[in-house]
Amino acid sequence: MRKYLLPPKNCYKANLHCHSTISDGKFTVAELRKLYKNNGYSILAFTDHEVLVPHTELSDNDFLALTGYEIQIYGDMDLPKRLRRVSHLNLYPKNQNERKMPFFNLADVMRLDKRPDISMAVYEGDGDDYKEYSAKGINDLIAKAKSAGFMVSYNHPTWSKEDASIYTNLRGIFAMEIFNTDAELSGHDTYCPYVYEEMLRSGQRIGCIATDDTHKSEDLFGGFSYVFAEKLDYGPVINALENGDYYASRGPVIKSLWYEDGVFHIETSPAKEIIVSNSGRREPEKSIIRSKTCDITVADFPVSDLDIFVRFTVVGNDNKTANTRAYWRDEFENSKAAADVPPRKVNEVF
Repeated sequence: MRKYLLPPKNCYKANLHCHSTISDGKFTVAELRKLYKNNGYSILAFTDHEVLVPHTELSDNDFLALTGYEIQIYGDMDLPKRLRRVSHLNLYPKNQNERKMPFFNLADVMRLDKRPDISMAVYEGDGDDYKEYSAKGINDLIAKAKSAGFMVSYNHPTWSKEDASIYTNLRGIFAMEIFNTDAELSGHDTYCPYVYEEMLRSGQRIGCIATDDTHKSEDLFGGFSYVFAEKLDYGPVINALENGDYYASRGPVIKSLWYEDGVFHIETSPAKEIIVSNSGRREPEKSIIRSKTCDITVADFPVSDLDIFVRFTVVGNDNKTANTRAYWRDEFENSKAAADVPPRKVNEVF
């Protein structure tokens, strides 16, 4: 029986991370909408720093404005700001009209290089919600956000200078940024599949997204995600993100991906490499197809006994990649082959 890993639904191009003039972006929300819609995007998440502002008036039949905002949690407060580790999380409410933030810390606003317009911030309390920089402290914030009806993604770990003691112990996020255009252009190597794999090996069942993190003109159209949803409405798109029905890209297109009779089948735009990987060291002859002329469009890979999860990477002629999320064994096959293999243990630093 054929099991579709990328569902045969409508496919929408999305940037899930951008900043407007409400915080430290160059463009107004209307300008961002025009820029992205004119370049083939159907979905744009507005995620200004530390303030949640819905922009539902920007949505129409061909374009969806997702609501969101980005928070920061600083560590290493004894160090100069540019040397500190810092966690950035994007919060997306499941209710598109949500205005109330699950927590708010005015001190974090004051630490930003450019302070956002917090006149539109809606929250309870005195604006002094405690944020502890530790895996436990960040997880407490994630849990609080989820209980308030928000989905949470983990942003640009390499720019943030975080290490495995933090990101391998996170729980409750739906995705991490495997690529971030703005941070890459700032001199940081933000294409980080190894960080994603470390998180997977720690037992996190999460996806990966590519984003622009748009602040300025140079950030436009570098990293994006393709989202597979029933229709271009807020609820179906949020459901698709929750279900993992998307993939990350910097250029290549994945047209179809399914599993049938012990074999993975993938169809793509012309590629020079297509790779399947898992949590260990897969047999190379069964894991990668290469072409010097960049003419691969179809590939088949047999399942391995130790495929606790699999994920696929497509490499274009310009070395830009598309990355699927990890698909776990129980998502595509009822098999004992990998069922008894425990996830790798990680040091919990709670």
